[in-house]
Amino acid sequence: MKIALNPACDWAAVAQELARRRRVVVCDVLADASARALLGWLEQQTPWSFTYFDGKAAIVPYARLESLTPGEWQALQRRIYLRARDAFAYAYHVYTLGRPAALQRQGAPIEAFFDFLNSKAMLAVVRRLLGEDDIKAADAQATRFGPGQFLGVHNDLAPTHDRRLAYVFQLTPNWHPDWGGALVFPAAESGRGEAFFPAFNSLHLFRVPQDHYVDVVAPFAGGYRYAISGWFTA
Repeated sequence: MKIALNPACDWAAVAQELARRRRVVVCDVLADASARALLGWLEQQTPWSFTYFDGKAAIVPYARLESLTPGEWQALQRRIYLRARDAFAYAYHVYTLGRPAALQRQGAPIEAFFDFLNSKAMLAVVRRLLGEDDIKAADAQATRFGPGQFLGVHNDLAPTHDRRLAYVFQLTPNWHPDWGGALVFPAAESGRGEAFFPAFNSLHLFRVPQDHYVDVVAPFAGGYRYAISGWFTA
């Protein structure tokens, strides 16, 4: 499957807003067929693992998830929430994009999307947006946030990676804003901030570094927050 951008996107206007504000939302960013194929894979076929940080990063692989007892889940959740009161923590489902042989054979949309992110055309768009010619690649992970899941405040700086631009392709249909899951940019010193809400086929872009977090998904949320996110790096 070929992933395509929406040809109606005004990338010059996006570049101007990104330069002015260091973050921007692009609506209807992908061709509709591409966005719907990706959502179908995320909803029905992705082998989700569970990732969390409770003082150290950890992943519960897809193959082991069903073997965890309710008591083990409760103990893990309690440990994560206790950590999150006073320090950085996170908890959500994840699938790291790359090129697993099984998915190559299947021609999965999710893997076509990884190729799309690293294509000459997409990297050229990002170079124009930033005005920087040394952007070389993108990494990516698919994420699924359900009730009680979140990502704590951080700024995306990484000592061994030259991250220039963070991106979040939002693929969440029919989301209510009071279900949580917003990408939030806090400004604690002024008591203000800005939130980008989950939506279907929208792209959130922001310069690295800047503080941000994913708001906890409400226990009454009627669905999952689906996205594909990562960084364009030099």
